[in-house]
Parts: sequence; C-alpha cells; structure tokens
Amino acid sequence: MREHFTDDLYWLQFDLLAAEPTITHGVFSRQGGVSQPPFLGLNAGSGVGDDQDAVTENRRRIVAALPGHPTLVTVHPVHSNQVIEILPEAVQEGPALTRLIPGRADAMITRARGIGLFWAYADCAPILLVDREHDAIALVHAGWRGTSQAVVAAAMSAMTTHYGTRPNALIVGLGPTIGACCYEVDGPVSQAFAAHPFALEHAAFSTITVTDESDTRKQSLRLDVLESNYRQLRALDIPSNQIERCDLCTGCHTDLFFSFRKEHRQTGRHAVVIALR
Repeated sequence: MREHFTDDLYWLQFDLLAAEPTITHGVFSRQGGVSQPPFLGLNAGSGVGDDQDAVTENRRRIVAALPGHPTLVTVHPVHSNQVIEILPEAVQEGPALTRLIPGRADAMITRARGIGLFWAYADCAPILLVDREHDAIALVHAGWRGTSQAVVAAAMSAMTTHYGTRPNALIVGLGPTIGACCYEVDGPVSQAFAAHPFALEHAAFSTITVTDESDTRKQSLRLDVLESNYRQLRALDIPSNQIERCDLCTGCHTDLFFSFRKEHRQTGRHAVVIALR
C-alpha cells in the first residue's frame, strides 16, 4: 500500500486502486485530527459520543486530503447484506460535507462521479471494489454478521445487475480489519455462518489455546474476518492478483486504527472513502 502524509494526517492507498486514473480513495488512520480522548485523533464517526464539531472538522480534513475532494455520502450500516445504489441526486442538493442517504445497508454501489462512498470503521472489514469496464465502484462494511451473510457477494451481484459487472474486471482492496489474533467469538457467531452455506464454506475459523484471567488454559474460537472475505472473493472468481490486502490488525495497531473490541467499545472510527472522479 502507498503511504501518504497530508499535514498531520497519515493515510493509505491500495496500489491497485491508486493506479486507476478515474479513482480516488483513501484508508485513513486515526493519526491527526482534533478529537479528544477516548476518540483521540481523526475520528470520523458520528454517534459514538464525540463532539460533533470535532467530527465535522476531521471529515473536512479527510475531504481536503483526497484528490478531487469528493462529497462524502453514506448510509446507516446495520450489519446486514443489504445493498443500496447511490444516485447522482445525492450530491445535487447544494454544498454539504457529508450526506446521509435514507436507508440502511452495508454495501453501497454507484457510477456517479464526485460521490465519495464513505463509512467509518473500527474492526469491521472495509472492502473497496472497482469495475474498470463500466466505471462503477462499491464500498462494503463487513463485520462478522455481514460476512456470515456474504455481503460482498451481495454487492457484486448488485453491481452485475445494475452495471453488468464481471468478476474478472474487478479490482478489490481489503482494508485493515481485526485479526483472528485479537478476535475471539462464540457459538452464536459460528451458528450465524452455519445458516449461510456459501459463507460457512469459506469462513476462516480457528481454535487456539489461551490463558484466561484466572491463569486457566482454555480453548478459544477465533474468526479471521478479512481472510473469510478474501476466500469469498476468490470463490466469486476474482483473480488473486486483482485483490490487494492490508493485513494490519486493528486490534494490534490501536496506534493507527480504532478498535471497538480492543478499546472496550468506547472509541472512535477511522474513515474509508472511494470515489469516481
């Protein structure tokens, strides 16, 4: 991945996506920004308890750093496999830094230029998809629930329906996600995957031995969210050389990213944006 330093912001771009002249995108760290603890840094998430003026200023800095300065457009994520198409009208109502579109979904698709598909993350997998044949993009928010419902497959299906997208024309970036090293899960999580055969077939579960607070050794069920989504993408016939992974674990790198799990729920959210220009 490519590293960028814009004033006090540290952010990343996927090499595959950065090579596309019609695409602007960014995976922003928590470094920089004006939020105070426990949201310290570049918190881009509303509704987490941070001062809204700080969030607005952080988002302003994010847009200013991105080539093309897209309008940020988002919907409320609900840990589902629902997909919403963002139409040009989303940015035709006058100037605004961020537009919240009515609806609830965990994948956004568009062919509209100047629209920065945007979510703020803290452990879930950001998945950025680019259809180079049809100038179409998608942004996916994949936590364990969305992964168990194959939300990335739903996004690809929607792109095929709306734009004629073919798997071998896609390039994909998998952003920083909590890793199996930090992500212990329980029976309901594995049961959720069991309800969706495609997701279960490609789920990356493992079991390790850990020592708990009472110094007792026990078995711990782990889920690798990023690997699970990578396997789903490969099963959907996207070539491996067209998928780029950021294997930084958000739980291990709380100096760079926010982690809902490791920071005991009270924390910020780091921004991921992709736009056509």
